[in-house]
Amino acid sequence: MSSKIKKVFVFALIGTLSASAFAQTSSEGEKRAYCQYVQDQADAERTLDSGVEGFGRLGQSDSNPSLKQVVIGLSKSLSKDLQGRSATRAAELECELYSRTLSVDRVVKYGMSSIKQQIAVQQAADLKDVLDILDEEIASTEKRLRTGNGTLSDLLTLEQQRDQVNTQYIAAKTDVASQQIPDVPKIDLKEAMAKIDESTLALQDELNHKQKLQAWDVSLIGGVQKPISGAPFNTSTGYQPFVSVTFTYNFNAMSYGRKLDNATNSLMTMRRQLNDELAQKVDGLQRSTADLLSVQNGILPHLIDEQRRLSEEYERLRKLDSPEALRMKSKVRVSLAMAAMKVHLTRLQITLLSQNYAQDQ
Repeated sequence: MSSKIKKVFVFALIGTLSASAFAQTSSEGEKRAYCQYVQDQADAERTLDSGVEGFGRLGQSDSNPSLKQVVIGLSKSLSKDLQGRSATRAAELECELYSRTLSVDRVVKYGMSSIKQQIAVQQAADLKDVLDILDEEIASTEKRLRTGNGTLSDLLTLEQQRDQVNTQYIAAKTDVASQQIPDVPKIDLKEAMAKIDESTLALQDELNHKQKLQAWDVSLIGGVQKPISGAPFNTSTGYQPFVSVTFTYNFNAMSYGRKLDNATNSLMTMRRQLNDELAQKVDGLQRSTADLLSVQNGILPHLIDEQRRLSEEYERLRKLDSPEALRMKSKVRVSLAMAAMKVHLTRLQITLLSQNYAQDQ
């Protein structure tokens, strides 16, 4: 295997692209750029291999050593033409392998961060709703304070709550703005890992096929020859056209093929060892997703019970108009908004984790 192919395998199979490169460009953009690179190289190789070669010779004739002649002509190699076609197929497979590996690597690196970012976005929106409710209750408490139906303590408590919620809101907004998470593809990780093995084997088989084509050739040769010294017997001294078919075969071709097959087996062993870290990360992502899902499912019923209790209390207080009831209603309304936010965010996290966990099974 050439050093270029070795570098491609190590690069593609263990996902050594840096996180900063991921953050700066999209996954599809990276795939297109890399695939264009390998396809351009294959096109260049196929253009050369599919071309017609010119040749020339000046010297003694093969059939008559006393005759010196000049020979010029063209030749077309069947083996090289097939090698060029094989290079194009290998480029397509290399692109496929790179794309699949990049997708798995991106899910492993950014799958959980993407979920956290979506939660942070929703948390910021929910906290803004809570802030609006607090602003309404602060305005209502100030109005009651002016009419003698409110207390300064109630107002200070609400303002303190608003400061706390506003701090959380700013932190959530900052967290969203500071995280540059690239798009995470929706893939089945176990299936994707199996496809990586499949693509690796298919690519190496195609590379082996291309190399095996070097062991034989059939060429069509045509041109003209002209004697330049000596006395050709019963032969014209002018330019004489000729056409021939040439066969070549290396008798070590079968042994060469077996050694290439052995190299393929060695490559797959190497790939499994080099890719073990990625496989462990995939397994770790699946376990952490399942654990988080279990935790969120466990706390959701308690959050729902708290929301229901506060909702019932708020409905009870809405029917009362006493100063104490108004104060309590204000506090309960804010607490209910916070409880509803927690239930909403927990349900969202369960949904996102469930989707992620389901696709990895």
